[in-house]
This record gives sequence, C-alpha cells and structure tokens, in this order.
Amino acid sequence: MEASITLKSIAKTFNENTLLADLSFGVEKGTVFALIGSNGSGKTIILKLLVGIVEKDAGMAYINGKDIANRSKEIRSVTGYMSQDIDLDEEISIFENLIVNARLHGLDYSKAKKNLLYYSDILGINQVLNLYPKNMSYGDKRKVMFLKSIIHDPEVILLDEPTKGLDPESKNKIWDILEKFHSSKTILFATQDIEEAERYANRIAILHKGNIKMDGTLERLIETTHGLSRYVISFSKAPPLEFLNKISENPRILKPSLNGLDFEFYSRERKQFFYAMKLALDFNVDDVDISVCKLRDLFIGLVDGGLE
Repeated sequence: MEASITLKSIAKTFNENTLLADLSFGVEKGTVFALIGSNGSGKTIILKLLVGIVEKDAGMAYINGKDIANRSKEIRSVTGYMSQDIDLDEEISIFENLIVNARLHGLDYSKAKKNLLYYSDILGINQVLNLYPKNMSYGDKRKVMFLKSIIHDPEVILLDEPTKGLDPESKNKIWDILEKFHSSKTILFATQDIEEAERYANRIAILHKGNIKMDGTLERLIETTHGLSRYVISFSKAPPLEFLNKISENPRILKPSLNGLDFEFYSRERKQFFYAMKLALDFNVDDVDISVCKLRDLFIGLVDGGLE
C-alpha cells in the first residue's frame, strides 16, 4: 500500500542529547497510526519535524512522496497539525484565528467559514467563536486547536496528544470527527492514552528514547508477548519480606512488585502463579486477578524493562 508518511534514518540531537536515533517507519495512506511513548520519548519531535518546526540532523522524510525539506509549501497545504501547546493569536477572536489559518492553507473565505461553522457545531464551541483566547477555558482552546488542524480539509493529519486535558464527552466528539474521515485521510497521532491507541489506531508504534521498540497492529503486538499473563495477588495485610525475597529468586516470575497490598507479577507459565499462590496462602490472601497481557503491559515492559 502507498505510504503517506515516510521517515528514513532520521536523527536529531539537541544540546548533545539524542532525541531521535536512526528512526525509520512509514504510515500507509488512509490509515490511523498511533505513536505511544513516555514524556521525552521523541513523539513530539517527530511531529514537529514533519511540519517543519524543527529540522532533522540526518535522514529523509516525505509526505505524499514529497521531500519535506524541499517542498514545504506544497506539504503545508495538504497537512494539518495540532500541537500540545496553545498557539492561538491572542489579539484576534477565535473566528478570526480559524479563518486566517484556513486562508494560509489555501482555502477561500467562503469554504473556510463553511468548514468552521460545521465543525464548531459538532465540537460544541459555537459560543466561543467571538471570544478572544484569553477569555476561554483550556478545554475549549484545545478543541479550537483541533479544529484548526482540520479546517482546511488536509489529506494528512498530525495530532500531538489530541485529547489531553479534555473531558470524556469532548474526547468522543474529536474521535467521532476523525472516524468519519474513514480511509480518506491519513492520521498520525502521538499519545500516552493507551486505550485510545488500542481503540482507534490501525497500527501502533511504541517509542522509547528516540527509537521504535515495536510496531504493528494491536493483534500483532499482543502476539509478541507469547502467552504472557499478568497476575495480581491482593493481601489483607502486607506480606513479609521473606515472601517477596522468595518470589524474587524465581527467574520465571517477571517484574514482581508490591503496590500497597497488591502483589503483581508476570509469567508465561501458569504454574508460576500456583507457585506464588502456594507461598502467599500463608500470608492473608484477600483476592486474586489473572489477565492476558494488554498493550499497557507490553508498553510498560518495553519501557521499564523486566518482561524480556
């Protein structure tokens, strides 16, 4: 399938810190691609690089087959970008902010106004169009920033934490709009919201320290756990140190940790759970929970280590 976004051996450093290291991946046309990672993992830098806010030190990047270094004007017209930061002009109204942005991306006034009113109605922000940014709530500003990224009907949409700081209803409104685009647009979004990545993305990449640790469909990523399960044993009183030490001696019990009265660990073998339970039954067991590993577990394992 044709790629809308392609990065090849991208490198970026800042103050001698490596932000991106030999990064390569592609996003297929008409798909939704999620980048998940912790703060500082490189998600925001990738999006800023694609829209020309920062420059790469090495490598090549393309949008719709065009080199972003040489065709910036053409790329801008087909790309929509929502940053984490609020970058609205404080000296003009929201209506004017959105119209100016749409015009800069090549839309005539009539089409810009039509799109503005259509999406502001869906997002429930009609009442703020005549306000200035300083007089608005953070949530409404975030919705305006989202509208700003799609008002010119771009082919490629780049979203940095699109629903961060929003209430559940507002999050649903944004995803309702994005889902209506179906396969007509390519969407790349960076997020720490693993549930959103699971629900909406066709492909997911786990980013850590400027490198993609894993990339694929949700089903493919879960398959890589090779039957890994997560176990939680809850105690009515904290278990003694001897229990924790004994568990830690078992190399097939992965990432054991005590969180309050909940003892959590991972294993690929059910018998390791029985081993742990046999030890735990002497120390006021209150409840147990067993679940197949999900994306969150895989993410934590790759980022924090301990699930190899």
